[in-house]
Amino acid sequence: MEDLKKLRALIDELDEKIVELLEKRAEISKLIGEKKEKLGINIYQPEREKTVIKNVQEKTLLLRTNIITIWKEIISACKEVQGQTIKVSYLGPEGTHAHKATLTFFPKSGTELIEAYTIVDIFKEIETEKVDYGVIPIENSLQGTVRETVDLLIEKNLKIYSEFEIRIIQNLIGFEDTQINKINAVYSHPQAISQTKNWLRSNIPNAEIIKTNSTAQAVKKIVNLGDNRNVAIGSEIAANLNNLEIVARGIEDNPSNYTRFLVISKKESKESADIYKTSIVFVTKHVPGALYNVLRIFAEENINLLKIESRPRRQGLWEYIFLMDFEGHKNDKIIKSVLNKMKDITVWYKILGSFVPKSFDNK
Repeated sequence: MEDLKKLRALIDELDEKIVELLEKRAEISKLIGEKKEKLGINIYQPEREKTVIKNVQEKTLLLRTNIITIWKEIISACKEVQGQTIKVSYLGPEGTHAHKATLTFFPKSGTELIEAYTIVDIFKEIETEKVDYGVIPIENSLQGTVRETVDLLIEKNLKIYSEFEIRIIQNLIGFEDTQINKINAVYSHPQAISQTKNWLRSNIPNAEIIKTNSTAQAVKKIVNLGDNRNVAIGSEIAANLNNLEIVARGIEDNPSNYTRFLVISKKESKESADIYKTSIVFVTKHVPGALYNVLRIFAEENINLLKIESRPRRQGLWEYIFLMDFEGHKNDKIIKSVLNKMKDITVWYKILGSFVPKSFDNK
């Protein structure tokens, strides 16, 4: 017991030193912020932040994911001292998978999260400069592309700043004393219900299924009802926010359920040494082999195509627009050459953005 007290005392001493060092870091960050303001330099420097985190990762035995999380918060807390807060709009309400996705990408410190009711609202918030960034779903591994997102990217002049994916985990949420064999009703969004129908059929076949506008709304509904015979399907973050319990975890029928999100902004992602991905949209001429001619110029330059799909173009009857992702940055010499050639063989094309896809260990 005496040894344990000594070890705890050492931890307390180290914590004090960590706080002292954090104070010093914050003071220096404040000075840097003041100098940047005088020089007219943007305080937010994501490339510099990536370098800082990379340097730290090479000097510790802690898990890479833990270091990223810790240092993102430290850096963001120091940005708050500099007087900078990043405003980010996401598809609400609080407690949705989109909310969780936003918290996965952006640190809590120094970030003001703003709920939006629709994807259109997120675009408007950025266009009117009420927020700096928006987080929007672009594709689900089971349901496919989110058409509204694609249409808005085509019509609006915002850029894809980054992209990332998270695994969608559906949980049965209820009160601490909820018993599965006594459940009368299940509340959730139609998509969540669809993704868990086999589990529901096997485990609570007699429960009434009640649809809501979102998984977050479903969780709030059972809180208001206050009856342990009612449950909701939703995210763990929704359960935590409402002081509820996970009655059954990971009840989705297909564990390979991922949603890809885009971070959009008026700002473009700055170039670095990372592997880039570029997204474009284009309309081909109405001649035989039009699409082949586009694909051929990419193949001739050995550019790896990651995705291509078509969808009806809103501006003309029976006209189709192609969405294509490929490896490389739009400013790369070869990519610029290919895009110049596209001018002669397409009716129209637009670069949606060149960005670095992010990867997170989401469980």
